[in-house]
Amino acid sequence: VAGPGSTGAVASVEVLSAGLAAGGPTNFVAMDLKQAPASYRLDVVAYLELGLPAEAQAASAALALVAAAKRQLSAARALGGERGLSFRCYAPAGLDHAVCLPCSEDVAARARYHQLLRLPKVPLLLPECALPWADEPHSRAGGKLINPHLNCGPRPGWWKGSESTTRSVFIRGMYEYSHYMQDNTDDNGWGCAYRALQTSVSWYRMQYYTEKDIPGIQDIQRLLKRIDEAHKDIVIGSKKWIGTVEGMYLLQDYLGVECKMMYCQDTSDMASQVPQMLNHLATEGTPIMMGAGQYAYTLVGLCFDSASGEAGFMIVDPHYTGKDELKNITQKGWVGWKNLEWFEKMTEGGFINCCLPNAPAAPSTSEQLRPAVGARGVPR
Repeated sequence: VAGPGSTGAVASVEVLSAGLAAGGPTNFVAMDLKQAPASYRLDVVAYLELGLPAEAQAASAALALVAAAKRQLSAARALGGERGLSFRCYAPAGLDHAVCLPCSEDVAARARYHQLLRLPKVPLLLPECALPWADEPHSRAGGKLINPHLNCGPRPGWWKGSESTTRSVFIRGMYEYSHYMQDNTDDNGWGCAYRALQTSVSWYRMQYYTEKDIPGIQDIQRLLKRIDEAHKDIVIGSKKWIGTVEGMYLLQDYLGVECKMMYCQDTSDMASQVPQMLNHLATEGTPIMMGAGQYAYTLVGLCFDSASGEAGFMIVDPHYTGKDELKNITQKGWVGWKNLEWFEKMTEGGFINCCLPNAPAAPSTSEQLRPAVGARGVPR
């Protein structure tokens, strides 16, 4: 692997075609398949030094990947024998490096890895949590923008807080950004809380806490009609508003997660409760649904100066009606840092309600490290 005219080490990588069974072209030699050979699934990852020329990086990567593949193949033959063995690469939250693990499809093996790596007992090492190939989407992705807030920086551009007393905390993991006019539904002007709820549910899906689908707006209305006495007469398909309290009901019933409600009379009251919100992000790591006056938002990060009390809020705004173009969304502030004055304007001095959902508790021993809640589908 090297560019034209390059010098230095050149690594040659032999690729075995996967098209053998399909009758496609292959560089396999003639094989006697009367006795099927053991099947080994190898998965390798390599770190590259920043600043190297492209051809040097390619050569370094090839050498490292081939060496890693050889080590895995040797281990697979020793551990798996004729039964075969699978390796998968992971970059779990809480570790500063990737790991390649065998047999992660086995529940007992995952439990041992969690203990050895001191990982929390949440779904981090399921086979579907493995690092995807470069052109592969997240296995639970639905085609919407994922984590658009990452393009907004760790602190607001206007931040004046002290370096020593400023702390920034964000949700852990991934979510998809739901907003007005998606899913072939015109909810402009009334569907913001539905969209904020969908964003929250996507977080639980993408962390593999649940296999349940993200409910559509009419699905949410059906759920509310069933579980909430106040909405027993809701017309399915109507433009009925919902709020943060309804969002809490739905998270509790649909996903089975516990939620806390935080009621703020105004922005001054919310400012006094920022440390509680900061602690939620640091410990639970889940998105916070916010009802600010007549508007709904999702909070995915906080920047707080404990000395001055200054706070910045990373807001995902569901009121956006355009295409999923990241640059346009972040530059125009649909996803970005907001201050208390912005909330004061949005609420016109009114109330702010916050729904703080918990991450699900650790699974039971018999189901350890499987997805914790949910089954596929929504009621019809």
